[in-house]
Amino acid sequence: MDLFIVTGTTNGIGAALKDALVQRADVMLVCISRAPDSRHTPGNVSLDFRDLGAVGAAFAKVEALAGTGTFERAVLINNAGVAQPVARFDALHADELANNLTVNVATPMLLTGHFANAFRQRAQSRLVVNISSGAAKRGIAGWSAYCTSKAGLEMATRVAALEAEPGLSICSLAPGVVDTPMQAVVRSADPHAFPDRPRFEAMKNDGTLRPAKDVAFDILAAIDAGKLTNGGNFDLRDMH
Repeated sequence: MDLFIVTGTTNGIGAALKDALVQRADVMLVCISRAPDSRHTPGNVSLDFRDLGAVGAAFAKVEALAGTGTFERAVLINNAGVAQPVARFDALHADELANNLTVNVATPMLLTGHFANAFRQRAQSRLVVNISSGAAKRGIAGWSAYCTSKAGLEMATRVAALEAEPGLSICSLAPGVVDTPMQAVVRSADPHAFPDRPRFEAMKNDGTLRPAKDVAFDILAAIDAGKLTNGGNFDLRDMH
């Protein structure tokens, strides 16, 4: 039996991963999302990802749902993230900036630590996949918070991978351009604050954005094939 823990399963890639994993008879799935699951998926834990103080209690619920048995492998997919604020650097609001950095960097770091400790003796192998973005590698005007937080997540991944003990692999994975609500956010942004808006609109209109279902399939295929190794900074588009 495998254990999969997936964050941010309300919509987008996370919801698609959840839908795929619930079909697997050999998987115990625990979802961590910001809202209760309206479809009543077994194993759902609610967490406000902006609240670092709530992470420990939420993960204690994850451990309780996982029970006391052992697993062939345990996988944590840190998928939850926010695109906002979409604004010039000189128009950022403190609370929005803090929320972005907390949700996209700090909370995944804490969840990774809880996961590593909780399943050290309970899984033959452990894997953490931090969902990153191409925005981690190049600046996009109007997206300083998101670019910075995703770059920070990649660096946190590299450092954690250096510290990882045998049996634990920690990597980051950029999924490419995906048709998710996050894309809708940037397509509705003020063009003055986000000059790249026409490019994102064109990707939607041209059908360049991949369906979340297809991306989730490829992520799970990469995991099953053992392609996501410790310390890797992967791009899903390079793994076909």
